[in-house]
This record gives sequence, structure tokens and C-alpha cells, in this order.
Amino acid sequence: MRRLTLKWDRNNREIAQAIDSFERRRYVARQLVPPGYERHFQDQARFLSVHTSTAIEGNVLDEREAQLVMIHGSSGQPNEQEAKNCEDAYVLLQELAADPHLQIDQGLIRVLNSIMQKDLPGEEASERGKYRTTGCIIQDSATREIRYQAPPPEWIPSLMDSLVEDLRSWRDVDHPLVAAAKVHFALISIHPFRDGNGRTARLLEDLVLWMGGMAADGMVSVNGNLLSRRQEYYDKLRSVQGREFQESVDITEFILFTVQMLNEAVNRLEAKAIDFCKRKDNLEKISEGMLDPRQVVGIMYMLDLEPVSTAVYARLNRCSIPTARSDLKRLLSIGFIQRVGDGKQTRYAWLPPSPESEVA
Repeated sequence: MRRLTLKWDRNNREIAQAIDSFERRRYVARQLVPPGYERHFQDQARFLSVHTSTAIEGNVLDEREAQLVMIHGSSGQPNEQEAKNCEDAYVLLQELAADPHLQIDQGLIRVLNSIMQKDLPGEEASERGKYRTTGCIIQDSATREIRYQAPPPEWIPSLMDSLVEDLRSWRDVDHPLVAAAKVHFALISIHPFRDGNGRTARLLEDLVLWMGGMAADGMVSVNGNLLSRRQEYYDKLRSVQGREFQESVDITEFILFTVQMLNEAVNRLEAKAIDFCKRKDNLEKISEGMLDPRQVVGIMYMLDLEPVSTAVYARLNRCSIPTARSDLKRLLSIGFIQRVGDGKQTRYAWLPPSPESEVA
């Protein structure tokens, strides 16, 4: 049986310190999220993860555009469809991660890859979820230099058998941050699919973290910093992998990079929680405590993105349409929002109670 053996220095002090820092900061950041707003932070983490994971692979949507696609749906344009597919896969993962008996197997991995390429154009997408049957050479898009040569296709079934088996062992023996880095690196190295390997690897990393209790209840965007550090990410992969597939690799350097990225992710959650609380407190001060969490989330959407329809308000808050209508009617009655448009085009926009009111 072919097997990708991943070695690392278990006595590496930088990794140990970074894991300890993550544990402490994760607890602090999680406590800063105000009760009643957990779903909002989970949604924001999912939006950011989807945007960065697809943008790393060349998706041209910016963060705002990607978020609007995830809220309103895709028009069918490839970049929009890719972002919506990736979100669908993340939603499935969050649901699966809640099952303590979940086993990550090849079927699940193939389903995730298939979901992310649904309705996309091209021959590669037509083979979504299927292991490749041809060789794979990864080249630099600018220089055409060969960056990495993946294993031959006849090795893939055996390598994937071993990966699933090893992942169970990693989850039992290693810290969840280490196990997550290992599955991320392993899937990218094996490169079992014609397309979507990077997105699938990052999804699996997130799933292992969620199952290991390291994602702050799904509020940490694991991939949030990878876009800004994309070249360093690629450089780490290249320096650890080498120019062609090796069956035994020391990935200490990649584990350290991953854990450092996770520390940045949890620091971002802390900063977002602090900023959110300031804005929430300002809204509550302006309203004299008349707003509930649903209404706060709806108003922040209006402030940050666009006027909101009744259906979008309900989607953001996971509430019924009648509840959304009731909330919006109340906000209109107290002069906090205004109606824009009419009929099916009716939207609701923030209308501060006084010119001096400042929330953003």
C-alpha cells in the first residue's frame, strides 16, 4: 500500500508555544462574543473563509461581492457559482462537525470536492468528485516553471486509503491544530482531483479543527489570512514538498506556519468581537435598549452592505418571514429605518434617529 508519511519535530518549541498561545487567545476571543450573536459571528467566519479560499485560487470577487453572493445566491456567473458552491460545502461541514460519531472517509472527501465544482464550466469540473486518471504537473502561472509534480494517478486510491486511515490516528495522537495542518498538507500533496484540491484541503482542515473543538464554535476563519500571505503559503508548500511527490516528508515548517496563521485568525476574531460590541453598544444607546439581537444584526447589514429586503433579513437571522416583517415594522415605527422602493423591490435602509448618531 502506498502511504504519504508525514514527520514533524514534536519537541519544536515554537510550535508548542504557538499552540499554547492559540488555546489561551481562543478562550478570550470566544468570551468576547456577546450572547445571542453567535450565529452572526459564525456566518461572518464562513463568509470570510469562502472568500479567501476561492480568491487564493484566482476568484476575482472581492470580499463584499462574495458576501452578497452568499446571501442572495449566484446568478450562474462562474466566479459567483464557485463562491456559492464553496459556501454550500462549508454549511455541510458545520452540520457534520456537530455529529460526534462522524468519520471522515473518502466518500465525504469526494462529495466535498464535487459540491465545490457543481455547475462550473470546463472539462475539469465535469469530473468533480472523481479521482484523476492523468498525471498532474503544477506550474507557475507567470513563468511556467514547474512548481510540483503530483504522484501518478495509479497511486491515488492507495494513497487516499492511507490518508483516511492516518487521519484517524492523527486525531487520536496529535493536537487538533497539528492534525489539521497534516490533512491540509497531505491532500494538497496527493492532489487526487483534477481541480479543487486546495479548496478541498482547506475545508478538511476546518473540519478537523471544528471536530477537535478548536474553531471557537465555528467563529474562527481559519483561512482568513492566507490571501494576504498567499505567496508565503505557496512558498511553504513548495519548500516542504519539493519539486515532486515524496512518500516521506518532514512538515515541521508547514505545521508551524499553519499554527501561526491560526493565531492570527483568533486574534482577528477578538478584534472583530471588540469592534462589534462597540457598535452594538452605540446602537443600544441610541435606541435606549429597544433593539433585540435580530434587529441589531439587520441594521449592521444595512450599514455595512446594502438596504435589506424582508427575505434577506429573515435569512440573516434564521427567522420566519412573519417575524422579519414584524421586526422591520417595529424599526420603521420608531424611526430607525426607512423604506426604499416598493412592491417586490421594497428594501429597508438605516435611518439614524438624529444627525449626530454614529454607529459605523
